[in-house]
Amino acid sequence: MILENSVSLPSSTTEANKPAGLLAGAANGSISELGRRRLEKFAALMPRVIVTDDAETIHDVRVWSRRLQQILTMLAPRSAKKNKPRKLARSMRRIRRILGRPRNLDVMTQLVEERIGAASNPVVRDAWDQLRVHLADRRGRAVERSREKLRDFDLVNFAARARALIDGAGDALEESFTESVAGALADWRAAIETAKAQPGTEEVHALRIAGKRLRYRVELLAELGHGPAKSWVKSLRLLQDQLGAWHDRQVLLETCAKFLSQKDFLASHPGLARALLVEMERERRRANGAVDGLVKHAEKASGAFGETEFATGEITPPAGEEP
Repeated sequence: MILENSVSLPSSTTEANKPAGLLAGAANGSISELGRRRLEKFAALMPRVIVTDDAETIHDVRVWSRRLQQILTMLAPRSAKKNKPRKLARSMRRIRRILGRPRNLDVMTQLVEERIGAASNPVVRDAWDQLRVHLADRRGRAVERSREKLRDFDLVNFAARARALIDGAGDALEESFTESVAGALADWRAAIETAKAQPGTEEVHALRIAGKRLRYRVELLAELGHGPAKSWVKSLRLLQDQLGAWHDRQVLLETCAKFLSQKDFLASHPGLARALLVEMERERRRANGAVDGLVKHAEKASGAFGETEFATGEITPPAGEEP
């Protein structure tokens, strides 16, 4: 199956430069098959998160919900405020929000444990350990609240509706996919320019989110057999890892601040509070110092896409194991 027309990814998505035929010549069933496999993966993981508090399971459910959402979003016309695909995509976002709190606490616990292991000062080590105990207590309660909120999620009904939409998508998927990749790239490049002009916390966070959306779309393109997309995925994944580390440090600072704001903590533990405040200042400086490098890295990654056209080549249906 051959890409009959090469297609460039422009910096905007106006009608004049909207790409067309990104998957020309490829079987629509390729995208549909990926959609079905992503649905099956998500549906297999979802029941496990109800019966286990395993950190990796929670993480995997969130990752596969995002991957499945990429397919569902393609089926949701932007012009329609109410439609079935959009409603299903919102369900995926809701799942991630519900599991987001336990996931954040898992990440924070891992960061704190790393700092405990690296601390040579016993007071600093004790301060971080106090925070670790606090996070463990909050994590248990967060998992229980998440399970309560997930009780009304009808997995069987969701899977049936999602499968029907994916199977019935037909030619709509190719056009939607083309628009989706180009739009995500345009949004990401706009976020880079904004972060470059005003490298604040909100702007860098917006860059991270835009990059995440682009990465998942380009991953789909790579799975469909587009050669250059594989290198783009690698570049985006490295950048997202760095942005993720920056974001985790920001969340850690917020977590420490809330921990110190507990009633009577400063009065009861002045030494631990002082040590943790010093550690927070170090974390803040590291986070701020990383911003310029992150934006430059994003610019370099954007340049890898260039203004070149998608190379003509073969796209074959996915085979073998899931990613």
